[in-house]
Formats: sequence, C-alpha cells, structure tokens
Amino acid sequence: MNPKVSVIVLNLNQEGHTRECIKSLQEVTYDPVDIILIDNGSTDGSGPRLRAEFPSVCYHRNEVNLGFSGGNNTGIRIAFERGCDYIMLLNNDTIVEKDFIQPLVEHASKNPRTGFQSCKIYLYSDQEAFWYAGGTLNIHKALSGHRGMFEKDRGQYDVTEETGLATGCMMIASKDLIREIGIMDETLFCYFEDADWCMRASLHGYRNIYNPKARIWHKVSVTSKIDSPFYLYFTMRNKIYFLRKYSSPGKWFVHLPYFIYFYGRHLIRMSLKWHSYIGTKAVIIGLIDGLRHYNGDHGKGHLDDLLK
Repeated sequence: MNPKVSVIVLNLNQEGHTRECIKSLQEVTYDPVDIILIDNGSTDGSGPRLRAEFPSVCYHRNEVNLGFSGGNNTGIRIAFERGCDYIMLLNNDTIVEKDFIQPLVEHASKNPRTGFQSCKIYLYSDQEAFWYAGGTLNIHKALSGHRGMFEKDRGQYDVTEETGLATGCMMIASKDLIREIGIMDETLFCYFEDADWCMRASLHGYRNIYNPKARIWHKVSVTSKIDSPFYLYFTMRNKIYFLRKYSSPGKWFVHLPYFIYFYGRHLIRMSLKWHSYIGTKAVIIGLIDGLRHYNGDHGKGHLDDLLK
C-alpha cells in the first residue's frame, strides 16, 4: 500500500478558488490522499458551504484567522491524528495535475534525507509559463527568489535537484521530518514561513528538492496583492525576524546598502509615488515591529490596527 499523503488547503473567504482546488485534488490518481480543509476564520459563510459540498473532505474551522503558518499548523496536527505518512501544504488558488503526487512520494521514499519538495509551478493565466522552477535563499539578506519566473517551459528546468527554497505554495515532506524539526513558526503569521521551514530542514541535514516531475498551476497573488498593507507589513517585519534568527549583525552590515535601498524604496514608493497613507504606515510599522521583535497575538502584530 502507498504511503498516506495528507493535503492541507486553507480557505479564507475564497469559496470559488478553494472549490476548484479541491475538485482538482479529487481527480488525482494517487491513493490514499487525505484532503484536509481548514476554514481559517472566514466571515462570508464559505466554510460551511464547502463542507456541505465536499462531505468526504476532512473539515475544520478556526474561529479566527491564524495566518498561513497557524492555519496550516492546525491541519498538520489533524494530519498526524489521522495517520499520515506525508504532509503537503497546497495553496487554495492552485490547480493540480492528476499524477503530481506520485513522483514526489517516490523521490522521498528513495532518498531518506529529502527535506521539503516543491514542483514545477506554472502561472494559471499563462499555463506554459513558470511561476516557480526552483528557488534561491540568501539568509544574510533575507532574500528569496524563484528561478524561471515568467519563462516558457522549454525543458530547461527538467532536472530534479537541490534547491534553496521550496515554496509554501506547494511543499511536501514526511511526517518524520516535521516531527523532528517542528511545525511552522506561528510568530511569522504569513511570509517567510516556508523559508524558515527550509532553513530548519537544512540545519538538520536534509536536502530541499525541486522536483520537475510534478506540476501544478497557480493563480498568483489571490490572497494578498503586492503593495497591500497586509503584504507590506509582514514582508517588512518578517524580513528582520528571519535575519535575527539565521544571520548575525556582522553579516547584515555587509549588505547595509541593500537594506537601505529595500526599506527606503518601499517607503518612498508608498509615500511619494502612490501617496498611500496606509501603505506608508504599513512599511514604517512593519520595520519598527521587526526591530522591536514584536509579533502580537497569533503572530498578527499590528495588522488589525493597520486595517481599521
């Protein structure tokens, strides 16, 4: 019998996208797959409707939004209770290929020091163009990147290989690895939690993998738009949190011009180009909270204050 794969999908007021994702998961050829739907504090009634529509899916509701990390941790705990062998995090704004799970499990089964795996991820809007084909992670700049973004797939990234970053859009690992390194860091709430997990796996001697034999399609920025207060606040704050955790002041100083450019660029763009008071505030408060190491309840920091 195949190892059991638990796939965790979060929903937050996105019934249509979540429905499409679950329908595509129900068509996969791998067995057994345990779909775990976490309604992460939705306020539009989408959770109960999805539960009624997909009675075979394991459903759980968080009464408040616990963020990407907290919401997925709820699913991870449930997956452990339900006897999983592998755990996959999958964005609800994705559509999967029917046979995408098999090569991921096969690679991990043959390579016991496999950490987190991600696959070929295409743009939903341009289904032959990459969104992710492996990733990079510079811990001293807290800077990650996706290889191949917007390139057409011509077979240039068809080799299974170690990668600096397995993306939280789709990442899979064994239950044993997650038990060894711990669940996601809930103080991050959203952004950098996948980089943090990959770093922990690497520090424990595991290899994070890009596996091109599996493919999915991603709708990109459905949850939070670039330059939204949500995106700005957590990116500004969590970048500093990540640096504190994995780098050192001596290493930061070398990259001081980059940090001045990064934070200054966002601040100038929000204040002078877009004349966005809330965007400017999100950059400033995110920077201050990062320096203060302030995370707030469930890792949300000052998010609720920003959105008032």
